[in-house]
Amino acid sequence: MNYQFGIEHISQHIVKYGVDVRPAFVLNREKTHLQDYCNWLIEQFPLAFETLVAGPSQLRIQKNFPLPTGKRIDMPTFLLTNRGPLFTLPHRIFIDEPQTIDIPDRDKIFRKALDELRNRFPDRAVLRVGVIHEFVFDTADIDSLEIIASTLKNDVWKERIKNMNLRLEIPREGKNINLEIRPTYLQRGGRGGPGAPQQKAAGGIIVNVDINNRQIKDNLTKAQVNDILAFANDYIPEEMINFLNNED
Repeated sequence: MNYQFGIEHISQHIVKYGVDVRPAFVLNREKTHLQDYCNWLIEQFPLAFETLVAGPSQLRIQKNFPLPTGKRIDMPTFLLTNRGPLFTLPHRIFIDEPQTIDIPDRDKIFRKALDELRNRFPDRAVLRVGVIHEFVFDTADIDSLEIIASTLKNDVWKERIKNMNLRLEIPREGKNINLEIRPTYLQRGGRGGPGAPQQKAAGGIIVNVDINNRQIKDNLTKAQVNDILAFANDYIPEEMINFLNNED
């Protein structure tokens, strides 16, 4: 198989920061304080956070992003989960074609957001921080399932496989590195309207990388959080791409 993973093939890239907090937040008891925190995020980082959506069982912030083609996309950039806050800061979105979303200094935004969370809720311990990179690599006319199946040695099994989902755990330097690799399809081509060409499906490979710290009992220090972010920056994208291409 001649396909090579590369930065130039990335059609979508979303960065997420997950925080595992204990004790867990109870929304109906702490809603006012949590909403105040969300309003602080919106005020401090308008490029990433915009509209607070609060209900009896949910708390999130939406952001309407303008795209280079003139279209817009609405995405949740903050979500309170059962484990803790989840920040989503997109880098590239596939809408008709790959489109870059300009959010400068994503790590810096997360660091300040986490510091403020700790200041406002000093009784909480941060036990885990994860940096999740969600990629889609465009494979164009090459069957993405065949690319993934090419890792198998036996040609008979390669031909029999109809779907494939690889989950890999690669712990290193006190960090968990979890990779998920699976095929997908992208719609590309026509933009609609009379006489417009029909859209066709192009191959794609989803690669999700979750980098987080090993299980600990104590509160993560600021230095430990910075270490996780630095490790993720070193791994993404160069080392990840070398791994996907089976290179040193």
